[in-house]
Amino acid sequence: MKLLRALVLPALWVLPLPSFAADAVVTRLQDKIAQDPYPEYLASTLVNEVGPRFAGSDGYEHAVVWALQKLDAAGLKNVHAEPVILPRWVRGATSVELVTSGVDSLPLNAVALGGSVGTDNYGIEADVVRVESLEQLRQLTVAQVRGRVVFIDWRMPRSRDGSGYGQGYPVRAFGPAEAGRRGAAAILIRSLSTAGDDAPHTGGTQYGDAPKIPALALSPQAADRLSAVVRAGGATVRIKLFTRELGAVYSSQVVAEVPGKTDEVVLLGAHLDSWDITPGADDDAAGVAIVTGAARAIMKYGKKPLRTIRIVLYANEEFGVSGGRAYAEAHAAELDRHVLAMEADVGSAPVWRIGSKLPEQAEPLRSALLAALAPLGVADGPRDDGGGTDIGPLVRAGVPALAPLQDTSRYFDVHHAATDTLDHLDRAGLRQNVAVYATAAWIAANWPGPLGRLPAGEAH
Repeated sequence: MKLLRALVLPALWVLPLPSFAADAVVTRLQDKIAQDPYPEYLASTLVNEVGPRFAGSDGYEHAVVWALQKLDAAGLKNVHAEPVILPRWVRGATSVELVTSGVDSLPLNAVALGGSVGTDNYGIEADVVRVESLEQLRQLTVAQVRGRVVFIDWRMPRSRDGSGYGQGYPVRAFGPAEAGRRGAAAILIRSLSTAGDDAPHTGGTQYGDAPKIPALALSPQAADRLSAVVRAGGATVRIKLFTRELGAVYSSQVVAEVPGKTDEVVLLGAHLDSWDITPGADDDAAGVAIVTGAARAIMKYGKKPLRTIRIVLYANEEFGVSGGRAYAEAHAAELDRHVLAMEADVGSAPVWRIGSKLPEQAEPLRSALLAALAPLGVADGPRDDGGGTDIGPLVRAGVPALAPLQDTSRYFDVHHAATDTLDHLDRAGLRQNVAVYATAAWIAANWPGPLGRLPAGEAH
């Protein structure tokens, strides 16, 4: 294999590079996928037959069995499970109330952030100190915060490129630690949501070395209610939260392939898990359907590719990236044969740009890909985007990445919420995604020259 590359591939670079825009296989893939209901079927069965599938839960184990069966039925080869160790955290009962002067208190719809500690059986009752940003919290002193419940009332803007979530992510990730360092009794954040409904959105948080305090997200409507009362003269809340850490469990993630003529790998990833409160239609049943649908289409409508196309349905993207790290460690000896990675994890809306993190040597591939994707309405995108979280360890090991960037205008209405249900799937967008991934995977798998490597250790 190496001798063949040494003798043949350098000569290919002195010839005009191929145009895949008019490639018969690309045209056939795009035409067939546009008429194929398989992606909607696959996402629907994952949601309906499995439902919530949080890391370490029985639901996730059910999802592994489902995935092994569905990938085999799709005609993919070398379908198998690979071991991974997962954390086991259970949120338990949750109650947040706005204490009023009357007999009854006003319940506020909230969910614990992933990894939050709980309260004791008596709960916490304390006054609220409201800030509008993480920066404002950092400006408060211990005397201003100690014994109180911090409320970060930051509103997430709607954006096509997901930049609103990028701005708000630190609030959820680092807000609890900042409040804990200042002696807060607990913290509430306005959900990272672009909707105005009463559905709270969960997500992970990072305590680091800070004191651990109960951390919860309020629904947008609950946050509005609390904000109005605080600004009118102050508020007291009562919180009861009974989370539990149950230690690590042994589990699996699922791998399958479209076999190629060589041992080089083009990897398509999505995560099989969801948060415990949601069936996870957009996050990430859609991603599972996209990468599986792309591989199935190549098996069904294409030809045997030069390089192997590998599908990885990762475990536990949501609560610690266990699967991404485990795959990189288990396949460390062959990572130099991984020539490209892509990940589907932003729902079902159409791809509108292609981001990338590619070595200069692979720029001709990017140009060829843009030409082939033009009929699907896809434009050029940022060249410093390494794609999703699960392929991060691969990118840091030097694997080039493509990042199909989807329209996120509606994605964060339901992200990490119980409302992430099948009625929110963009079915036309789902098929367009499958066509984008199939086109990109086919072109990368059949590119006649090496794609090069990224500098090892480069930030994702």
